[in-house]
Amino acid sequence: MNKNKICMIFDMDGTLWDATRGVSEAYNEYLYREKGWKDYLTHQDIISITGLEIEEIADRLFPQLDAQERLDITRRCMAYENEYLSRHGGTLYPKVEETLAQLAQEHPLMIVTNADDGYVQAMFAAHDIGRHFIDFEMYGRTQLVKGENIRLVMQRNQIERAVYVGDTRKDQEACELAQVPFIYASYGFGEVDHWDARIDHFEELLSCIESF
Repeated sequence: MNKNKICMIFDMDGTLWDATRGVSEAYNEYLYREKGWKDYLTHQDIISITGLEIEEIADRLFPQLDAQERLDITRRCMAYENEYLSRHGGTLYPKVEETLAQLAQEHPLMIVTNADDGYVQAMFAAHDIGRHFIDFEMYGRTQLVKGENIRLVMQRNQIERAVYVGDTRKDQEACELAQVPFIYASYGFGEVDHWDARIDHFEELLSCIESF
């Protein structure tokens, strides 16, 4: 790893891939099997929770249940979702594979996501991109907010300079907490009010990163 090069830390949903259709299919399969709730969630329901922490997702999707029950069922849905996505995958955005391969030659690459433990591994199982990343972290494993997880992966890899690439206000706020520059992926799911750089297509990172 070249420690003189800036580290690039990535969000997943809306940045590297769109797995929302697979997630909605997995949730609905599980909820029908376990609860008899047929077509409980729509694709738009899943888009609306992208980037949220697990407790927020539980509150949004299952408000009719008490707090512990909705958290439990959300975690079970997520476990099934990870199994489903590891087999079926999601949709990588155009040029993700080629661009990551080029970036990894010059920069240490990492992932930090608000997802449950197993989500990053599911993407790596379905798509041959895991070899480009030196580390990753998830809310479901640490119970830390995204900004704190950004700090965590930087500390354990002795990274002094990093940028974060994401698409939502949560990502913007995480960068403010971690005090790292924010590259806004405008093609994703969210809208933000300020950023340090903006990309409209993933491959633009090749030139964008040179400005940091």
